[in-house]
Amino acid sequence: MACSRFTNCLALKRLPSDSNKELNTELLFINLQKSDEDFSPTTMYEDYAINETLFHWQSQNEAGPHTTKGIGYINQRELNKKILLFVRESPKDSLGNTAGYVFVGLGNFVKHQGSKPMSITWKLEEPIPEYLWTASAKMAVG
Repeated sequence: MACSRFTNCLALKRLPSDSNKELNTELLFINLQKSDEDFSPTTMYEDYAINETLFHWQSQNEAGPHTTKGIGYINQRELNKKILLFVRESPKDSLGNTAGYVFVGLGNFVKHQGSKPMSITWKLEEPIPEYLWTASAKMAVG
């Protein structure tokens, strides 16, 4: 199933594990609201929109600027790697059902800070939808 801009992506076609390498594409599935109920202390990553086109994302804990994964993020342009960001406010909607992710676009590496996890700033090619921007801004403020 192809995901169009700003539509919920409830399912993606399952690809063989080596397909992502052939496509040179990584999908980031991001939950803005995280609770102790749904996430362990080691996965309470700080993910939020800085503004309408810049997004702060924390990598998994094993990624650092000198690891294969971290180098792949830093050298994204040179490697012609595509990073696709999918965001949702929380894992469940107001009725308790699993919430879908919204494809917010292609992310381009801007900068990083820290290690294990890395804090990475992605520049989106188009502005994030207003309702997600509002929800994400609340996460950044606390």
